[in-house]
Amino acid sequence: MKNLPVGEQSFEKLRKGDFVYVDKTPYIHRLLTTSAGYIFLSRPRRFGKSLLLSTIKALFEGKKELFKGLYVEGKMDWEIYPVIVLDMTLNSESPHTLKTGLSRLLQTIAELNGVEIDDDPNSPSDMLGQLVRRLYIKTGKQVVVLVDEYDKAILDKIDDLDLANEMRKVLYTFYGALKASSDYLKLLVVTGITKISQTTIFSGFNNLNDISFDAQYAGICGYTQQELEAYFPDYIQATAQANDTTKAETLAEVKLWYNGYSWDAETFVYNPYSVLLLFDKSRYKPFWYSSGTPTFLLKLLKTKDTLEKVLKESIRVTETFTEGQRIESLNSLALLFQAGYLTIHAFDRKEGYYYLQIPNEEVRTAISELVLTDLTNEDLPALHDLGINMREAFAKGDTAAAMDNLDKLLSNITYDTQTTNKNEGFYHALFQLAMILANINHQSESHTGTGRTDSVLKFKDRVYVVEIKYAKTKEALSASVKEAMSQIEATGYAKPFLNQKKRIHKLAIAFTKGDIAFQEEVSN
Repeated sequence: MKNLPVGEQSFEKLRKGDFVYVDKTPYIHRLLTTSAGYIFLSRPRRFGKSLLLSTIKALFEGKKELFKGLYVEGKMDWEIYPVIVLDMTLNSESPHTLKTGLSRLLQTIAELNGVEIDDDPNSPSDMLGQLVRRLYIKTGKQVVVLVDEYDKAILDKIDDLDLANEMRKVLYTFYGALKASSDYLKLLVVTGITKISQTTIFSGFNNLNDISFDAQYAGICGYTQQELEAYFPDYIQATAQANDTTKAETLAEVKLWYNGYSWDAETFVYNPYSVLLLFDKSRYKPFWYSSGTPTFLLKLLKTKDTLEKVLKESIRVTETFTEGQRIESLNSLALLFQAGYLTIHAFDRKEGYYYLQIPNEEVRTAISELVLTDLTNEDLPALHDLGINMREAFAKGDTAAAMDNLDKLLSNITYDTQTTNKNEGFYHALFQLAMILANINHQSESHTGTGRTDSVLKFKDRVYVVEIKYAKTKEALSASVKEAMSQIEATGYAKPFLNQKKRIHKLAIAFTKGDIAFQEEVSN
């Protein structure tokens, strides 16, 4: 078997090291032959953006031998151009360190290309302009500029708006040098997570072609189903053997965990980073978020009603929901989408609406663990123990024990958090997170012919029909529980499950700050 390129972002090393390479050159060829010279692509972190740029770099450096057997091999003239790769994942603790890092990066690129530029850490934009012009003069060829993670310095400080704006100002000036050097540019490709308004970052590049939502490039990063099965057959088989499952069962499990990402609601791709680690370790885990989740995403999830929206089956947004993003007014749903915590599952072209949802089990688990560990200040093993206890208790019909473990799980949520979120939706979201943590097969806001129950928990021999209420005080818990049970009875939420030959648990739950009450009715 070929080697798995876990963490490898260099196309040249990948091709020389006998690694699996999923051929993305059809997309690159189309991009270079049909698109304008200034291109922008938004994709989540660890989704193959760096490898994509490295592949473009090798192509313009004329390294034809690396492309042997790939789609693009016989379709390019292999003319050599000077290439600048601006890897923006450098130290950006402050505007000063950002400028210093940029100047060092540019000096290194200049030395590797045999040109001299002034060393001015206070003005990396001047250094960039010099580098582009002198490469052009030296080679007589226009320059290819590839910007990797252009927005990292801003996103790293997004929870400090003043500092984030200072970073934006540095980048505004820095990238401005590219506009001033546009006559010397053959191609500019910019990648990142967000699309912060061009007027505030890439001033003047009004023709920057955003291909992020273009159907023809929907599979440019990530693995399609066809690619997964064509390039990794031996690893699929090995994973099946390691987990004592069939190939079909393995493919279904891999799809459940790591597929589901789409930017056009038609082409769906797998998270490449997680798939590679799955095949490396033969275990299903949330590898992607474990590699580092930005703190700003956690803050977004806990603000206002964002968490409740994210956990819904479907979130309707306008077709332009990612447009006009500014540091001061970032759209939380747009940012969570761009960061990979939401994806497009449907698109109403006639009305111009996208429908968003959590893409897969990995992200669903990640959100649950991320939010619950933060809210409860518990470590992950302790939370998982409570989750296992809940699942086992519900599975055998011991609802009291399950609710006791749910109470323990939520008891460490701070008083301030619960006071700030005094609404039913907050506790409904917490209940969902707990069920995800416990790995319980559940359906939130399950639709019936007479309405919509808050949650349905499904087990081999029993079903729980759950209605949740919020009580303002402990004294009101009893009345809220009765109200929830009355709603289950009056609306007939349990009717769809009567003919499934399972025990039916009608479960009414009421939450208030620091306490839980419940009532249960069981029937065969």
